[in-house]
Amino acid sequence: MGVLDGKTAIVTGAAQGIGRGIALALAKEGASLVIVDLLETELNASAEALRSVGAAAATIVGDVGTQDVVDETVNRAKTEFGHVDILVNNAQSSRPGLAFIDHQDRDLEMCLHSGVWATFRFMRACFHEMQERGGRIVNLGSPAATHGWSGFAGYATAKEAIRGLTKVGATEWGPYGITVNCICPSAATEGALAYYSAHPDFHDALIAGQAIRRDGHPETDIGRVVVFLAGPDAGFITGMTLMVNGGATVYP
Repeated sequence: MGVLDGKTAIVTGAAQGIGRGIALALAKEGASLVIVDLLETELNASAEALRSVGAAAATIVGDVGTQDVVDETVNRAKTEFGHVDILVNNAQSSRPGLAFIDHQDRDLEMCLHSGVWATFRFMRACFHEMQERGGRIVNLGSPAATHGWSGFAGYATAKEAIRGLTKVGATEWGPYGITVNCICPSAATEGALAYYSAHPDFHDALIAGQAIRRDGHPETDIGRVVVFLAGPDAGFITGMTLMVNGGATVYP
């Protein structure tokens, strides 16, 4: 038996990378999944991976920043599994490596649409499903934002806005038994590896700055933290940001 048996989770941006890793970790603990992404082929592959470990999985192909896709996803979860217990807002588009001065309005708008608007709309929609039963919301921030990495202005802006939504959601929704937390992960995803290949000095500096000098794994390092936050042992934790980055950030 898993700690999430009988629970239903929505994971956005689950076609690959950290989103897929989180979905797999939740599935292995018994959760049923509704996963959503723009990348249909990769999303279907994620769904098959979830089913291969015994989980029920449904897919929604669409733009997570639009209200129609949000509504479709939440309704699918209710129709297939009866309720929504866990929401993981992972989806985020960006143009990494673009200098602040070279950012155009459209670059920032892309980050806000795919990250902030999607997180805001999914949180709002899932509140209505969780207010009677309680629930767990895990949003994704980034050390690129908390550390102010060069070349990530639009991405960092979106990620810090998501941390703001996390804190307000935690404050307002705690009385309903809903926890809202944020993780700032670092992992060797497809997108990260492509960026490291183009910027090898960046990766060398990243690993050198960590206490644990290796890349994180999307499922076993990041997904397992989400399992904890989504499970029964984290019911008294809310409004927090967890830096899941190998000790690149060490707080007093």
